Amino acid sequence: MSSAPPTPKRTRMEPEERREQILDVAAGLFGERPYSEVSVSDIAREADIARGLLHHYFGSKRDLYLAVVRKAAQAPLEASPETALGSPQAWATAVDSFLDAVRRNPNRWLASAAVGGAESDDDVAAILDETREILADQTLLAIGLGDRADDPVVRALVRAWGGFVQELTVEWVGRGRIDDGRVRRTMLATLPILIDQVLPLIDDDTPESIA
Repeated sequence: MSSAPPTPKRTRMEPEERREQILDVAAGLFGERPYSEVSVSDIAREADIARGLLHHYFGSKRDLYLAVVRKAAQAPLEASPETALGSPQAWATAVDSFLDAVRRNPNRWLASAAVGGAESDDDVAAILDETREILADQTLLAIGLGDRADDPVVRALVRAWGGFVQELTVEWVGRGRIDDGRVRRTMLATLPILIDQVLPLIDDDTPESIA
């Protein structure tokens, strides 16, 4: 009578390494399926850990989901250089840092980009709003408009452009319809056009005729 094969031992990881692994696994599952269709057991099984360990690191599924959203949304910001030079080189460096961060963690970024639907809530909305504000500040510094960071018109324009960039990156890493070179060129070209050509029109309070 043959004995059953031994149960494989789970890989031991340092706490931070394990936490990052769980985030990566959860991001992949939340990116593939709606929140309600992903269970704690699904995540634990995919990560090859016990459910208790997942709860130890993140508490509940909801807490883990919010951690995924926050990490995914703000990871590109962590890679952005802090510069107020406002030169074309500084802007190109900021764009490259952003794209490198998305490239390193595409699942997390896609999980962040996927939120906002019917299952989103006030906590998720607050995280995303905080992220967009940080991104707006860093973008304004990179393009040399840090002195206008408190201007609501400028902030609205930059935040709207950020939504455009989000969809552009989903087309790249999510749908594969555009390559990273085109994403880079589009980012480098569009914001300067908005700042140089659109912003002056918005700043002008002179009424315009539709005709």
